[in-house]
Amino acid sequence: MSIDRSIRALLPLFVLLLAVPSQAQAPQLASSPPRIVTTATEEVEIAPDRAVLTFTVETRARTAAAAGTENARIQAAVLDTLRRVGIASAQLRTQGVSISPEYEYPREGGRPTVVGYQAQNSIQVEVRQIALIGTVIDAGLSRGATNVGGLRFFASSTESATREAMRKAVQRTRADADAIAEAAGGRIAGVLEIIANPGSSGALMPEMLTAVQMRMADRADAPTPIESGMLKVTVSVEARFLFSPK
Repeated sequence: MSIDRSIRALLPLFVLLLAVPSQAQAPQLASSPPRIVTTATEEVEIAPDRAVLTFTVETRARTAAAAGTENARIQAAVLDTLRRVGIASAQLRTQGVSISPEYEYPREGGRPTVVGYQAQNSIQVEVRQIALIGTVIDAGLSRGATNVGGLRFFASSTESATREAMRKAVQRTRADADAIAEAAGGRIAGVLEIIANPGSSGALMPEMLTAVQMRMADRADAPTPIESGMLKVTVSVEARFLFSPK
C-alpha cells in the first residue's frame, strides 16, 4: 500500500515533466518567420551571328592506302575552297579520320573476305558570317565533300540577353509573391534569397544535308537557302521572401 501511495504522489510531477518539452518548443516555432517561395522562367530571343557545320569526305578503294590517298586529295581540295570563300584556318578543325575494311559475306556461310576499304575524314567549320553559310556549303560539296551535317547556330555573346531574362524572372517572382502575400492578408517584408539558374541558349537541331540535295540546289544556279531563325536564352529563378501579416 505504501508503494501505491508513493506512485500516486509522483504522478503530478511526471505529468509536469511531459509538458515541459512542448512548452520549450513554442519559442523555436515563433523564431522561424513565415516565408513565401516563388519560381519563374523567362526567355529572351536573340539573333544568331555564328554557325558551325561539319563536312565529311568518304572514299572507297581496293586498298587502304589508295582509299586514304584519294580521301586526302579530295579533303585538301575542300579545305582550299573553303579558305577561298573566306574561312580562315583557325575556323577549321579536324573531327575524325578513319580507314576501315569492307567485307563480303558468303551466302552459304563461312569467313567473310575483305573486298575494299573505306576512308572517312570529317572537319568542323565555324562560319562567322551568317550570310556565308549557303556559299560555304555549296563550295565544300562542289569539291567532293559527300555529306554536310551538324548545322548549328549560336550567338557569340549572350550576356545582355541572359541579364534581361534574369530581370524579367526576378520581377515575376516578386509579383507572384506580392499576390500570394496579399491573398494571405499580409505583405512582403523583405527578400531572403534569390537563386538564378541560366539555362541553355536554344539552337536549331543539327540537320543532315546530303550531296544529292546540294546538287539539286546547285542546278538551280542559286546558293543553298539557309534560315537561321532566332535563338532563345532561358533563365529560371527561385526566390524566397519574408512574409509579414498586416
